[in-house]
Amino acid sequence: MPSGRGRRRTVPKDRSRHAAVTGRSGRRVLSYAGSIMGGVKDWMIDFAELAREELPPGSAERLIGLLRPAIRLSAAEDGETMVGRLGGLPRLPDDMAWPSVSDGDRPLSFLAELDCGALARYEVDIALPDAGTLLFFATTDADEHQVIYVPDGTTVAERPAPDDRVEVYPELPLTGATEPTWPSRDHPVLVDVFGSLQEAEEKVWEHVLDEDTCELFEYQLQLFEDGGRDGPPHQVGGYSDALQGPIEVVAAHAAGTGSYGDPAFQEEARQWVTLLQLAEDSRTGMRWGDGAWLIWGIRKDHLAACDFSKVHLHVAGH
Repeated sequence: MPSGRGRRRTVPKDRSRHAAVTGRSGRRVLSYAGSIMGGVKDWMIDFAELAREELPPGSAERLIGLLRPAIRLSAAEDGETMVGRLGGLPRLPDDMAWPSVSDGDRPLSFLAELDCGALARYEVDIALPDAGTLLFFATTDADEHQVIYVPDGTTVAERPAPDDRVEVYPELPLTGATEPTWPSRDHPVLVDVFGSLQEAEEKVWEHVLDEDTCELFEYQLQLFEDGGRDGPPHQVGGYSDALQGPIEVVAAHAAGTGSYGDPAFQEEARQWVTLLQLAEDSRTGMRWGDGAWLIWGIRKDHLAACDFSKVHLHVAGH
């Protein structure tokens, strides 16, 4: 489980789409990272080759089985499918008030819209609604938030900001691509697969601890996840970047289910998935704290019921 999750390595532009580097055995390992829609098999084949080259057979297969597809969100260019947007003004139902903090004293700022129907064309590990839109609101310091689901066919209209306390960010259309993600080294899924975090460490990471091989393995993992796209790592589904801890762990702690090793804690953590990850973005001026990221997590049963009233927002930063 790469330590690179949370300290992202910059991939040189001349190696951002195809890269051939030398693995432990001296054989050249080809990685492919391109714009993918329904193309998870492409990176799965190449990632499997890399893992089988660097790790013992049993550990390699378990690592390969842990990969999850996410939808990487990036600025949409002319002709690309639009799956959502950052900023601008929200399109709200006529009978819905502008979302505000819990005591009603202050309106929230609009951050993002996701088109569930457009996202349904991409492979991802979470069961999003087949249609409709998701609207994400938060205070400028991200202390409070709301996620609103607008069913398909609902009459909506663009709503002006209620007052000057609302931060209106420049609008940025988004497109998507299916890309791989993997768990951080303290993710609960490792306990399920390897028996314990210590066992996972011994079976995987300790086999690539020499400096050259470690650098190669970390670089290759980052190359697969970045997918050759520039820009902040905005993401739907998959494993979120664990700057202080996985969203599953953070949400389980917030639910008050005990400590990490408790069975009740592990069971609660298994119920959570990443809904949306937003990084700071200079194109829209979105920034929280000292370069923090916003990660929304949701329980699987709430997602299946289209109940977004209990989404957990984690501000991951320095």
